Amino acid sequence: MEPTLNNKPLKNWSEQERVIAVKKIFNTITPNYDLLNRIMSGRQDVRWRRFAVSQLPLNAVKILDVATGTGDLAINIAAKRSDTQVTGVDFVERMMRRAVEKSVAAGVEGKISYSAADALNLPFTDNEFDAVTIAFGLRNIPNRAAAIREMARVVRPGGKILVLEMTFPRNLRLRRFFTWYLNTIIPILGSIISGNKAAYIYLPDSIQDFLHPDELTQIFKETGIQFEKAQRLMFGLTYLHVGVVQ
Repeated sequence: MEPTLNNKPLKNWSEQERVIAVKKIFNTITPNYDLLNRIMSGRQDVRWRRFAVSQLPLNAVKILDVATGTGDLAINIAAKRSDTQVTGVDFVERMMRRAVEKSVAAGVEGKISYSAADALNLPFTDNEFDAVTIAFGLRNIPNRAAAIREMARVVRPGGKILVLEMTFPRNLRLRRFFTWYLNTIIPILGSIISGNKAAYIYLPDSIQDFLHPDELTQIFKETGIQFEKAQRLMFGLTYLHVGVVQ
């Protein structure tokens, strides 16, 4: 059964409840998803993705983008890297249909393929990719360590995993403002633009429920990935974690 978003804390959801809710939410908000991302982040999400692309290894040719959504990061990679073949996977098919449309509009459809897949059971062989990326999607996966392990499985030794995700800033004043913005402004904007206030209650909750950057660093280490760096972006509102597969 899907949880009632307004009266059940996210931390109390079962894994099954979360998977069902995420599929329903993202299928519902697909038409306005990109617009709301730009508005709510002040277009900083565009800059964060560009930075992530700049951190990919120069020798990475085959790149997998997990939880690709509407394809923003996959398209950015394909547009910036002339010699790259990108595969985008997601389990929300409506969002991937939008990603295909955007890829055609950007003129990179020949460099990107999309496939419906669960991040915990990727349909690829071991060591198939040179790098794996995931942007703002890991927080929607209940078992983060299992997702990181599965991404590491499909990356060749020496390849990299890049995780771009929002979190809470360490600065107390900024944290208070961000908490107010997440819990007050985002649900209002989401309700006005998408007509789905419940979805934009879940999304702030998913950020607040996500791991502290140090905890994600620890997961990298515990899953056998050589931790390279955790790059703080915009005063710590977002981090890019980078690790090397052994």
